Parts: sequence; structure tokens; C-alpha cells
Amino acid sequence: MEEKIMLGFLFKQIHIAFEARCNKNLQNYNLTQSQMDVLLYLKKHEDSIVTQRDLEAGLRLKNPTVTGILNRLEEKNLIIREQNLNDKRSKIIKMTQKSRAVLKDAYLYIQQLEAQMLTGISEDERKQLSKFLCKILNNFK
Repeated sequence: MEEKIMLGFLFKQIHIAFEARCNKNLQNYNLTQSQMDVLLYLKKHEDSIVTQRDLEAGLRLKNPTVTGILNRLEEKNLIIREQNLNDKRSKIIKMTQKSRAVLKDAYLYIQQLEAQMLTGISEDERKQLSKFLCKILNNFK
């Protein structure tokens, strides 16, 4: 009987390995991968107003999880929360100068780790892989 490849298992193993290496390096910045994900999201959307709900939707996380991450980032002076003048029930989440400096350095490591992960994979294969992974992710929407 032919052994069937369990793609979900492979995805999980890749995620675990990637996150473990990121977390080990991010200890130097007193950050976790989840906190880094929030900072990267904020950086990517720096020209927009970002609220907690935006983070929840964009990172596919639940409200209590995002609240905890934001509380820890705020304690570390890596984000600030400002009252949203358009919606008194929400706050705008912004990066600080400190988070920009940390992100600049820490992001280099993540880029190196991604390059290592994709060693031996051509540019065309990377584009195909990205396309397939996006399709798979969209199947869960």
C-alpha cells in the first residue's frame, strides 16, 4: 500500500520548526513570533489606520489573543494605542520608534531564515509554492 503524504502534518512541522527558530532568535529582542507578527502587520499597514479588529482579521486570531499580545507590546513600549476619533469604541494601534528599530534588525533574521528554508528551490518554484499556499489558505475562508 502506497504511503499517503499528510500535507497538514507537513505544514504543521514546517510551522513548528520555523516558529521555534524565530522564537529563539527573537529572545534577543524580548519578543515572541506572535508579537513579531503584529509588528510586521503594523509595518505593512503603516499608511493605514489599524485597529485591534484589523489585527484580529488580518492575523486570523481571536480577540483575547490579540489583546494579550497588544498588552505585552505596550508594556515593552513597542506600540501605542490612541483613541479612534471615528469610533469611540476602538483604539488605533501604532508602532513606536523603539519597535521600528527592533523590527529593522529582527526582520533581517527572519529573511535569512526564509532564505535558508527555501534553499534549493528556484525562483519559479517559489512563485508556484506561494501561489499554491495562498490557494490553500483561501480554501479555509
